[in-house]
Amino acid sequence: MGSYPELQALLDETARQSGVPGAAVGILHNGGESLLSTGVTITDSEYAVDEDTLFMIGSTTKTFTAALLVALAEEGLLDLDEPVVAYLPDLVLADPVAREAVTSRHLLTHTGGFLGDRDIEAGWGDDALAAAVSRFGELPQVFPPGTVFSYSNTGFMLAGRLAEVVGGASYEDLVRTRILEPLRMRDSLFLPWEVLLRKHSAGHALTADGPAVPSSMGLSRAGNPEGGLWSSARDQLRWARFFLTGEAAGTKPISDAGRELMWRPHRRAALAFEEVGLSWLRTRHGERAVVRHGGNVGFLQVSEFITVPGEDFAVTVLTNSGGGGAVGAAVVRWALENVAGITPPPTVPTVPVDDLSGFVGRFETGDLGFEISVAGENLSVRMTIPDDQDAPSPPPFTVAFVDDDVFARAEDTRQRTGRFIRNEAGRVTMLEFGGRTAVRVRTR
Repeated sequence: MGSYPELQALLDETARQSGVPGAAVGILHNGGESLLSTGVTITDSEYAVDEDTLFMIGSTTKTFTAALLVALAEEGLLDLDEPVVAYLPDLVLADPVAREAVTSRHLLTHTGGFLGDRDIEAGWGDDALAAAVSRFGELPQVFPPGTVFSYSNTGFMLAGRLAEVVGGASYEDLVRTRILEPLRMRDSLFLPWEVLLRKHSAGHALTADGPAVPSSMGLSRAGNPEGGLWSSARDQLRWARFFLTGEAAGTKPISDAGRELMWRPHRRAALAFEEVGLSWLRTRHGERAVVRHGGNVGFLQVSEFITVPGEDFAVTVLTNSGGGGAVGAAVVRWALENVAGITPPPTVPTVPVDDLSGFVGRFETGDLGFEISVAGENLSVRMTIPDDQDAPSPPPFTVAFVDDDVFARAEDTRQRTGRFIRNEAGRVTMLEFGGRTAVRVRTR
């Protein structure tokens, strides 16, 4: 395929402006592949990024975890609608009713209901997942299983542990032997002692002095099912090709019916997503449905993974700093509009709100918090992350209403990004943002 010189220039410039030392891009269109890259694997070095450089893909790993559970279900080793406790009788959750009710399908659609954002350090041994899940009784049950979508990292940790028990091997070995090797994805690895032997990209935190390499890689072993896979742009296109067309360089790890089951919408999601399949998230770009994922590992490595069903089109963007979100958004928008030929969404007019005080306060979902304050005629959102993270909390941004209780970023109202939720009395009690459903804990 073509080399896309206009996209290369955009990639180079956006990475420079956003504090991203290096990035790799892969585009799949009508059966052909294009691979682009920019920058270096680590700041102040001469090690250039290329299409085979390994990056942490973060939460796109969840799609591999979901495929693993579908594969195990197709072998008859588990039922997606059977309570997880049937396979993990020692499972402890804070709510005994939820313990008896939560299923694999709940986990894979982010509706398990227990606290979804909580890092649990459990070492790097083969027992890391088992040790982490043994502490799930510490996680508050926020919603009954199956009732509310709220993006859940811990739900996928539990899914990974379930796979270990019914599959009879470590999570990493199961993904390798049942998913990666059949697709000949040889540049996709989990364990740091394997990654360090390959050309890989270091994550960078954005600081006042520019991108800096922190002391950690951003995720412990227990987090592998939610976001621990390292992969290359070339390998990510293999994953995209399999889901778009069913084509595999080797053998198919799941059936065509399994692929369709994962992709089709299962329920409404929380904004900025519209619907969720089994792990796959669905949004819209203009009039077209987009099936996607992406990841953010501690604001150190940020990625995008976008497909358009029926168009034989995918784009993956891998970056090595917290500024990668801007790079991914720019590349994805350009590729959707200039390669896939999808008309961009129109700018949506803002809706004035006379009294903004009813939205002010703090909303929390696990370790993440959202501070909402008034900023002129709009609202300011400040996201807070734990102090022990290697990256600082991102800067605040302004949002404007585009519908009743629905808002978008004030500088770009083309995409809805969040929604306030009211109780029966009309009081704002929750916030949908970033796919999370956060509960209001303070009103000023």
